[in-house]
Amino acid sequence: MKRDSAGKQEKQQFQIKEGIPIPIGVYRTKRGVNLSVCIPSGKTCRLLIYRKGNSVPCRTVSTKEGRRIGNVWALEFLDFDEKAYEYNLEIDGVVAPAPYARRVIGREQFGFLKDPEKKPFVRCGFASPDYDWEGDRPLQIPSDQVCGYSLHVRGFTRHASSKVRHKGTFLGIVEKLPYLCDLGINQIELMPAYEFDECRIEAPYNQASPRLNYWGYGPACFFSPKASYSAGEDPCREFKDMVKACHKAGVEVIMEFYFPEKTNGHLILDCIRYWAMVYHVDGFHINSGGIPVEELVTDPILSGTKFYSADSAGLACGGQREKVAVYQEDFQQAARRILKSDEDQLGRFTRCLTNQPEKTGIINYITGHNGFTLLDLVSYDQKHNEANGEDNRDGSNYNLSWNCGEEGKTRKKKVMALRRRQMKNALSMLFLSQGIPMLLAGDEMGNSQEGNNNAYCLDNEISWVQWNRPPYKEIGEFVKKLIAIRREHPILHRQEGLRMMDVTGCGYPDLSYHSEKAWYSEMDYYSRHIGVMYCDGKKSEEGKISRDFLYAAFNFHWLEHSFALPNLPQNMKWCLLFSTGAPEEENCVQADPAKILKDQRQLTVEGRTVALLTGVLTDE
Repeated sequence: MKRDSAGKQEKQQFQIKEGIPIPIGVYRTKRGVNLSVCIPSGKTCRLLIYRKGNSVPCRTVSTKEGRRIGNVWALEFLDFDEKAYEYNLEIDGVVAPAPYARRVIGREQFGFLKDPEKKPFVRCGFASPDYDWEGDRPLQIPSDQVCGYSLHVRGFTRHASSKVRHKGTFLGIVEKLPYLCDLGINQIELMPAYEFDECRIEAPYNQASPRLNYWGYGPACFFSPKASYSAGEDPCREFKDMVKACHKAGVEVIMEFYFPEKTNGHLILDCIRYWAMVYHVDGFHINSGGIPVEELVTDPILSGTKFYSADSAGLACGGQREKVAVYQEDFQQAARRILKSDEDQLGRFTRCLTNQPEKTGIINYITGHNGFTLLDLVSYDQKHNEANGEDNRDGSNYNLSWNCGEEGKTRKKKVMALRRRQMKNALSMLFLSQGIPMLLAGDEMGNSQEGNNNAYCLDNEISWVQWNRPPYKEIGEFVKKLIAIRREHPILHRQEGLRMMDVTGCGYPDLSYHSEKAWYSEMDYYSRHIGVMYCDGKKSEEGKISRDFLYAAFNFHWLEHSFALPNLPQNMKWCLLFSTGAPEEENCVQADPAKILKDQRQLTVEGRTVALLTGVLTDE
């Protein structure tokens, strides 16, 4: 009786009329709220409306009410206070949130459920569209100027060492913006930050207990920011606050979306449009075959939006270089192989280092969440995924790593020094490459996952970034200098590809290779060292030519090698910017007259070391 009377009371407070089928989802009208949902073919559906916070529906609406066109069911609620109600769909007797829900309630606490029977009551809320963006717009930073940073929203600041107030949240990222900007980062890529069920029930092959879906890949409510990543009660507003703060700091926000196979292409397009329009997201990393990239790229609403993909199918979008970029696994493998001194890799590495397609952008990376961190890459020969509960069977066995002489943690100063140098070598390869460099969160501070290369089910200190890594503090300073050098020298991030020709009439090609002999490259299978020279020639209106020279000496051999230095113009000399084998205080961003080389014809570089030179004007 109480339920019936409650229902009668609600009918007196709001009315239901035929709604408008498109767009699907929830939005305000002049008279109230329009709700449009897709019903699978052959399924029966009911709408369950709850008073806010109640688990018993105060009203049930069948498809006899509203408007039905094809598989779309549309309702309009008149005189409806969306702040006072929540809702769910019941499809063939199964109650679940609507796929287009703008907000999901009941998953405010992130974590593992020991008792599946006590799962929270999940339902849909009505997100308020009222928000003062203060004139905010997506930044549209040119792709050749981007320095990216990939992070997990929770893992980035969840550890106590992060020293933020709002740990593991969108606001935690805001608190770390000064750090990111000081580092030189101007784009962050978020792993799934929409509403997913981390408490999915899936047990390892040899256990009965369920595991956590920490990364967030799988079925989800793609239109709703994740509630447990919010420090307050409104994840929608907090996500907008984060984006607005990032934009004010000059940092773009890229969202990664994983759409399972057979996800409806219309849902994918609607989802991407929604986040671009409502949340001002700058771009998307799309993991899906459900919709062609070119359909997203050519959508008029998304004309200023960036799209990243691990699939080379993005290359089909010719002429969209500012909008489409493809993750280069080939760069990762070439860099890892040459880093550990594998033979017959020099040619492959130099091609990847200088690769810059004209039609499609590229993203270079050495580490990612799916694999070793940078410190683990130089600390472990084998994966150590025992904490995942699968007897170390999960994760890739093909890591192209080298532990520098001892597996795992060590106090041996010689091993630790070699690991620091190898990390600097890897970072030098990344930030001296053409394309967009993508740094994994924590790599700049020596973060470790204790050899775990597949921490998808761990929500603990293994998967969280640890900010107190004193043995590797200098790595962060080195990254800052690399990014500063990259921005100081546009030849390292050209919009157009390098042609190995004198395209500006400055007397030098834009790219050339050198070895013990100048202007000659040794690419034999046993070669592990190469000198790469860049020259950026510019002609002024008066016809004068200025030149910017950089010479990167890569020595991945365990023995020292000499590099022949090309002659510079008469009023210029070679100056050392950094050497990964030198103490941090001896490296610099801009040319220091004190570091002009005494020998201008030859540079000797010790084993497993990268050195960078620049040409400086002199009075001589």
